[in-house]
Amino acid sequence: MPTRYAIILAYDGTDFCGWQRQLGTGKHANPKPSIEGTIADAIDSLCGETISVVASGRTDAGVHASGQVAHFTLSDAYHAEDHFLDGLNRLLPNSVRIHQLVPVSEAFSARDATEKQYSYYFQQGLANLPHLERYSMWNRHPLEVEWMQEATRCLLGEHDFSGFGNSSDAVTSTVRTVREVEVTEEPIPLPGNFCPERQSVIRFRIRGTGFLKQMVRSLAGTLKQVGEGRRPPCDMEMILQSCDHSQIGQVAPATGLWLDQVWYETGPGIDSLNQFGR
Repeated sequence: MPTRYAIILAYDGTDFCGWQRQLGTGKHANPKPSIEGTIADAIDSLCGETISVVASGRTDAGVHASGQVAHFTLSDAYHAEDHFLDGLNRLLPNSVRIHQLVPVSEAFSARDATEKQYSYYFQQGLANLPHLERYSMWNRHPLEVEWMQEATRCLLGEHDFSGFGNSSDAVTSTVRTVREVEVTEEPIPLPGNFCPERQSVIRFRIRGTGFLKQMVRSLAGTLKQVGEGRRPPCDMEMILQSCDHSQIGQVAPATGLWLDQVWYETGPGIDSLNQFGR
């Protein structure tokens, strides 16, 4: 009997071409693997089935995740979810890990998320810490958190975010609703002798009903300029209201972007997915 599974996974996106499989061959083939293909290959090796893995959203090359959700369907149920999860993790590279695996209804689709949360991380200090280089954007000079906080207040609620979207994103609507947004300064999240007055991490966290392609990175790039004092906080609202994409700051690199968590309507197996990461 066909069985659908949902998984929560984390990955370091540095060495991948993004979530989606690349179709090029020969000299047109991407030398980096996709996360989708890596997981599908592990399932094929363990279960002997060639399947497709559908994610809540296709993260770009270099983007990381701590709470991505995906689903796939097998022709028959695996004998034990815990053994299934452990078996897949043994076959996956160290840069990809499944943290939860649950059987769900055949009607469940990872694409039907009600909300998502992303975080963008800036590290600041006199030098780029090697521990964080793959996972954040380095700023030599401190960012003014209060200015950045002021700039993000206008993002709350329902707005047309086309000014911060990517024009190549073929969507029917550019209106999105932001539920939560904050900018916080945090200590270096590693053991070691770090000076909090000179080295810290700035986290830009945003939760909403959905996001346009490169929207969070565009917001982060504009926030960086605000934090540096290169533009006033009110510029964020100006871009939001005008929908003028030419006014945004340089799109922040993928290294600092993380998909934190994804939420769904309740249903069989879904409650445990919604509680992950809280």
